[in-house]
This record gives sequence, structure tokens and C-alpha cells, in this order.
Amino acid sequence: MLVHICCSVDSHYFLSELQKIYPNEKFIGYFYNPNIHPKSEYNLRLSDVKRSCNMLGIQLIEGEYDTENWFENTKGFEYEPEKGERCTHCFDIRLAKSALIAKTLDEKKFTTTLLSSPMKEQEKLYAQGDVIAKNNDLEFIKINVRANGGTQRQNELAKADNLYRQNYCGCKFALEQQRNKQNRFSLEMISHIGSQILPGSIEERQQVFDRRNDLEKYAKEYILTQRKYILWRLLNAKVQRGEQYIPSYVIAKSQNKKDVRTGPIIWIKPNLFENIPAFYSLQDKIQEYYKKSYFIGYAKKDDTIFVHLKLFNLLLQTSYQTIKEIIYHPPKYNDEIFFRNILCGDDSINPIIIVDEMFVESVRINIQCIFQEEAIFRVIQNL
Repeated sequence: MLVHICCSVDSHYFLSELQKIYPNEKFIGYFYNPNIHPKSEYNLRLSDVKRSCNMLGIQLIEGEYDTENWFENTKGFEYEPEKGERCTHCFDIRLAKSALIAKTLDEKKFTTTLLSSPMKEQEKLYAQGDVIAKNNDLEFIKINVRANGGTQRQNELAKADNLYRQNYCGCKFALEQQRNKQNRFSLEMISHIGSQILPGSIEERQQVFDRRNDLEKYAKEYILTQRKYILWRLLNAKVQRGEQYIPSYVIAKSQNKKDVRTGPIIWIKPNLFENIPAFYSLQDKIQEYYKKSYFIGYAKKDDTIFVHLKLFNLLLQTSYQTIKEIIYHPPKYNDEIFFRNILCGDDSINPIIIVDEMFVESVRINIQCIFQEEAIFRVIQNL
């Protein structure tokens, strides 16, 4: 039997129940989901499905990620609500392709783990599956694993086996609608221009679950948990001197500024290290700082501070030559937070801007960013 798989949370329980109902059946999983956006989220869900199938001893085939075909076939339904016509077309696309693969593999039966999802209408899936099966001389297997506490058992199994539990269905349209209702920004659909891995990003989630896999590989005990963080995302920023844009890099957790004029910039050499904890081991950097000409610019009329590229390189032990190089090859996010801690403290949100010249005249600052609370997956190893 070919089983179309949508995600590990639905498939893990669904396949477990199928194995009980059909103990002598060989199952082939088929992961075909061009509706999952962005591609990094698709990759994360696929990797978790692979782990689930390995745990259950089920062969897995990956389908094509043909998003262009999916967008073309759902055109005109972008603003349909969840469980509306867009979802119906999406099911048709995936079930029709699954039926085609089943025939190619000479399978006589097929089904889908979508039947396990509490977000989907079972009767609609039953009807669509039957029509597609009839058109392909196949049998569509209809089972209800949600009934009699099945949904609760599914959630318990997902937690017990440390699955990746995503918080949206898949497509960008449903995600946008869901986040709008929550009055939240769709952080999943943006990424750093320089590929910096940001807290709470899909790329960071992938790292977290890769670590889970590594710990399991070496039989190390761990806990998979979620913690709430205030996440920061920079949407755009610019520093202007008259009509000229000054090359600049905005450090993480810098707050919004809308057309703010700084007033004159005063450059001084403050004692940066008097309150820094000893465990940071900054002795070499401290000596270098006091020996040479390193200055920080403070805005007369605003809380923004400016740091020359040379001091940025000193504190982070980097060798950037230009601001553009930082933008497209940024340091690690935690290094930026370390840098902020030295200059202003962990809890600060005033703008810290890296520049490559020490100007003194007033400039105009625009920073558009997001601060948003999110629950983030964390793996904690037991030593």
C-alpha cells in the first residue's frame, strides 16, 4: 500500500495504526508536499518524516518539490480560508500524484496521512480519495484514527518520540492568514540577507533537530523542550547624511527608528570593560583597546551609538574590510549579542550601528524591525 505522507506528527501515529490494522501489508511512504513553504521548512519536515519512517521500518520515497505547478493550480484561491477551496485543490494535487506513483509501483491501494490531521475534513478527503482511486483503478483506504481519543494519543506519541511539531499547515497563504489573526508577523517567510542563522528561524530549528538526531545516534539522553523568547528581525535600515546613504550595519536588537535626526555625533573612548564578567576572557582585547585609537560615537539628540569597523573587528576578532562584507557575511547572532553586551548591556535595545568613518555631523536614521514573542525548540543533553 502506498501512503501519502504530509508530516511526521500526522504520519507517525497514522502509520502505527495502519501497521496494527494491516499487519501483513508492506507500506511505502510517499512524501509529496509542494504546498509546504518555504523550502527550508519543507526540508525540515522531510528530515523528520525520514526519522519517523526509520523508527517504524517503512520505506520512504520523496516526491518532486514542484511548487510552480502547485501555485498555478491554486491560482485564484489565495485568500480562501483554511478548509476552503484552496485546500480542496491542494488535496487533489497531492492525492492525484500519489495515485500515479501507486500505479507506477504496481500498488493496488493508497491512502494519506492527511486523514489523521484534526485540521482537515475527513469526509471531504474520503470523497476526493474515492474519485481519484476510481479514475486510476485503485482502492482508496479510508480509516478514522482520530476517533475515540485518537487525536490525543497522536499528540502524546508525537511528544513521546520527540517529533518536530510544526505550528502551521504548510502553505504561505494559510500561514499569512493564521499570523494575521494572531496579530503576528510571519517570521517563517523571511531570512537574513547574509544567511545568518537567527534564533527561532527555520534554519535554527533544523540545527536543533539535527542535534537531536546526533544525540540519538550515540545513545545520549536528552530532553526536547520549548522556551519563549523575544525574537528580533531587521526588515530594513538606512543612515543618511543629506542625500548620501552611509554604509552601515545594524547590530541585533536595535529598536525601530523612524526618520530620527541624531544631532551632532560625539566620539569618545569610554571604559567599556569595567563591568564585564571575568569569564569573558577579554584581557588581550582590553590591552589592545587602551593602546590604540578606538572610539565610539554618541548621538547628541538620540540614544543611537556608532561604532567604527576597526573596534567591531577588535571585539569580535574578525577582519572585515568593508560594511558590505559584514552584511553579506555576518558574524554569528550570539556574537552580535556579546558585542551589544559589552557596549550597552544584555537588556539594551538602543540602536548600535557599525560604520567605516567617524563623521560628526547629524544624520537621519530609519530602522524598521520586529520584536515578537515565540516559543523555540531546544534540545537539552543529560551529561
